[in-house]
Amino acid sequence: MLKFTKNIFLIGLVVALGFYFRDELGQFKNQIQARYFPCKEPISYSLNSYDPKFGISEEYFVEALKDAEQIWENPSGLDLFVLKEEGQVKVNLIYDARQATTEKLKELDVVVENNRASYDSVKAMYDNLVSEYEKIEAEFDARVSNFETRKAQYEAEVRAINKKGGASKTESEKLNIEKGYLSREIASIEKIQAELNSKIAGVNALASSLNDLAKKLNINVDTFNSIGDDLGSEFEEGTYIQDATGQRIEIYQFDNRTKLVRVLAHELGHALGLDHVDDAKAIMYYLNNGVSEALSEGDIIALKVHCGIN
Repeated sequence: MLKFTKNIFLIGLVVALGFYFRDELGQFKNQIQARYFPCKEPISYSLNSYDPKFGISEEYFVEALKDAEQIWENPSGLDLFVLKEEGQVKVNLIYDARQATTEKLKELDVVVENNRASYDSVKAMYDNLVSEYEKIEAEFDARVSNFETRKAQYEAEVRAINKKGGASKTESEKLNIEKGYLSREIASIEKIQAELNSKIAGVNALASSLNDLAKKLNINVDTFNSIGDDLGSEFEEGTYIQDATGQRIEIYQFDNRTKLVRVLAHELGHALGLDHVDDAKAIMYYLNNGVSEALSEGDIIALKVHCGIN
C-alpha cells in the first residue's frame, strides 16, 4: 500500500512539474520539430499586439499575414503555417522610431532653413541626442548582459532539477520567483530598446539633415554618421526573435502593403528555419529590396532544401 501511494505521489509530482514547466517543454518540442522534422507540421502563429498608430485596421494586418503565409505555401504545396488564436509564434505590430523616422525627417525639413545658423542649431541637437543615446545604450547593454547571465543560471537550475527527478517546494518557489523576474526584466529591456530606437531615429534624421545642409551651404565638415545603417540592413522593418519567452515576430516599419507582406513573409521564413539568401530580389535577402510578393528562385531553392522537397 505504501509503495502504491508513493507511486501515485511521484506521478502527481511529474504531472505538476510538467504543468509548471509547460511553456519550456512546449518550446523544446517546437525546437526539436523545427530542427529534425522541418515542414512536417504547420507552425501556428497569432496576432499578439497591434498598434493602431500605423493607420491600418487589425483586419488589414491579418489579411497581410495570410498573404505572407501563402507566399511560402503556394509554391511548396505544403501547409507550413496556420493562424490560431494562441499560436506558438506571436506576431506584434509595434509603432516605434522606425515608422516615425520619415515623419521626423519631414518635420526637420519644415523647420530647417538653408543657413549657417540653422546648421549650428541642428548640430547642437545632434550632439545632445548622441550623448543621450550613448547613456541609454550603456544601460541597455548592462541590463541585457545581466539578463543573459541570470537566464542561463535559471535554465541550468531547471535542467538540474529535471535530472534529479523533481523540485522541492522551496526550489519550486525559488524558480517561480526567478521566472517572474526574467519575464519582467524582458519587458523592461524592451522598453529601453524602444527608447533606444527612438534616439537612433532622431540621431539618424538629424544626421541626414546636417549632411544635406553641409552640401547646400558648402560647409567643409566630415560626414555626420547615422547609427546602424539607417534602417538599411538586416531587414530592420521587422525581426524574428526566439528566446526564453518563446517565439515572436515584431514588425516596425513598412512603406506600403507590398512591403508589409514581404517583411511578414521574410520573418515567417525565419520562423520556418530559413536563413538569408544571396539573391537581391528574394524574400529572404537581408534587405527588403524587392517589389514582388512572390518567391524568387533563390527562395525556392532554400525552401526545397530545408523542407526536403524534390
